Amino acid sequence: MNEPVIPEVPPTLGVYAVEELVVTSAFSRVFRGRDRLLGRPVAIKVFTLSEAKEERLPYDRDEWRRRFVAEARLLAQIDHPNVIRVDALGYLSDGTPYMVMPWYVANLRREIGRDANDPDRAAALPEPERPRSLTPERTRSVIRQLCLGLAALHARDLVHRDVKPTNLLLTARENGDVRLCDLGFARRPGSGAASRAGVWIGTPDYCAPEQREDASRVTDRADIYAVGVLAYRLLTGALPVGAFAPVGHAAFDQIIRGAMAPRPADRPTAVELAAQLHRLQL
Repeated sequence: MNEPVIPEVPPTLGVYAVEELVVTSAFSRVFRGRDRLLGRPVAIKVFTLSEAKEERLPYDRDEWRRRFVAEARLLAQIDHPNVIRVDALGYLSDGTPYMVMPWYVANLRREIGRDANDPDRAAALPEPERPRSLTPERTRSVIRQLCLGLAALHARDLVHRDVKPTNLLLTARENGDVRLCDLGFARRPGSGAASRAGVWIGTPDYCAPEQREDASRVTDRADIYAVGVLAYRLLTGALPVGAFAPVGHAAFDQIIRGAMAPRPADRPTAVELAAQLHRLQL
């Protein structure tokens, strides 16, 4: 039977009070909590994977659990203002791992709405969820911070492989600073567990062509392609599909097309792209 395996989370985990379930993803649940000693809000991410979901994901349960713990330990070591920090790693009474992170009030999707290129589909969404664009100035700020966060990962030979709006947390609901999160799909090029055949790794709309073909062989330039897609989405409110139109700003358009170059070797590094954005005249 493919019954969900949902670990029971107690009302307290050490110094942390568990207050409310806020997000459920393919292999975790995120609760809003509170540090009872310091009185500050925290996010508590608990490993959760049902057998039914496991069949549709690229790794088996043991590998997902290993990756969850590895993600927590890795993020605890990365000290960068644009990468989320992990403050604690623990285990429930049944051995289920959880990690504790700072609480952030929003992610980028709250600022830009959902992705929906079809006008009818977009119009059918509730007003707060309809796709929206950002100003060139805000786009430059978001994308540059993302590049700096990615550069910290790439310096450790890590490829994120799932850059998208929901994986960019914000320190404020409007014009917040960026924190890159969720390294569940991250890998070191040329190493790591093999994924199941025919199962996606990443989010299709943001995947580089080479990641669609074989995610196990991608380099850091796959993340750069996703950055280009995201920059286009922020400026236009739409995803770049087919022979997509220019963004209306020649220098920005050149940067985006460079990031989305078909050949990975023709794309800039995260550091180079951040420098291009720093020099960009708006």
